[in-house]
Amino acid sequence: MNERNFPGERRRSQSSLSAATAPDGRCFNRCARKRAVRKIKVFSASVAGQFGQSTENFGDNLMADILRHFFAIEPEYVKPSSAELIGIGSIIDAYYRRHRTGRYTFLRRKPWRTLHVWGSGFMNSDAPALWPQRLKFDAVRGRLSQAKVAPHDDIALGDPAILLPLMWPKKQARHCVTVIPHFSTHQAFVDEFANCLPQHWSILNLLGDPETIANEISASDFVVSSSLHGLIVADAYGVPSCWMEPHGAIKGDGFKFADYASFRGRDLVGPVDFRDFVVAPRTVMQKTDYAPAVPSMETLDRLLKAFPFA
Repeated sequence: MNERNFPGERRRSQSSLSAATAPDGRCFNRCARKRAVRKIKVFSASVAGQFGQSTENFGDNLMADILRHFFAIEPEYVKPSSAELIGIGSIIDAYYRRHRTGRYTFLRRKPWRTLHVWGSGFMNSDAPALWPQRLKFDAVRGRLSQAKVAPHDDIALGDPAILLPLMWPKKQARHCVTVIPHFSTHQAFVDEFANCLPQHWSILNLLGDPETIANEISASDFVVSSSLHGLIVADAYGVPSCWMEPHGAIKGDGFKFADYASFRGRDLVGPVDFRDFVVAPRTVMQKTDYAPAVPSMETLDRLLKAFPFA
């Protein structure tokens, strides 16, 4: 393939996002360090039965680093009905998906407890936000989630993963293309494509250290991802990206991708078949459709200020 070195011939700068030096980012981080570390009961989706039993998925795993860095909070991962906070992930409908029956009922109602929702979204378009606790929506992932839970409220929007450049600054680009399969289809993708990728292309495993994964994405010239958080983090760091079809079944009906697109203000093009992409990558990468949608500092600031336990 004579296009294998593309797009290494053209490096992108990110002068529009100097998030690491943002005044509000410094303020939140400085204030967090001065406070004593607190514990908050958090529910997050997990690869195994309980969070922390195995290596976790990148998106779900980010919450701990964000809570520690910005708010000096140590998450205590608990079952859904005991949580005080949900954040990163398509988990507003998680309790319903776990406990739904032909007729939805609460076996243990806890309306005297409050579950704060900060930047979460829905997995499915037809699933409701039903929990034993009383829900307080401080921020949600996108406008489609807002329309489902708080259509008349002026709440903050954005997945907390957009805050990563404030925490881990963008790295200098060092390879051409990073391909990010959804964690549940990673092995299937590796089996099919690992030995036939162009030079300077790499496959990123989302089951690993969050900072290492974020650094790999930020150091890319182009990202191809069937993982939503691969696309979100690429946007956050100003890296062009392409949404690809998963290589196997993944959860959800695509609502989470549409929800994020409603936040970024521009549709995600795709998903594309990776086989078509790898045949003519130059043609795809030069399309303006794949330009990053970098969140504004105002958006980041509002999301931080919406955090309920600051």
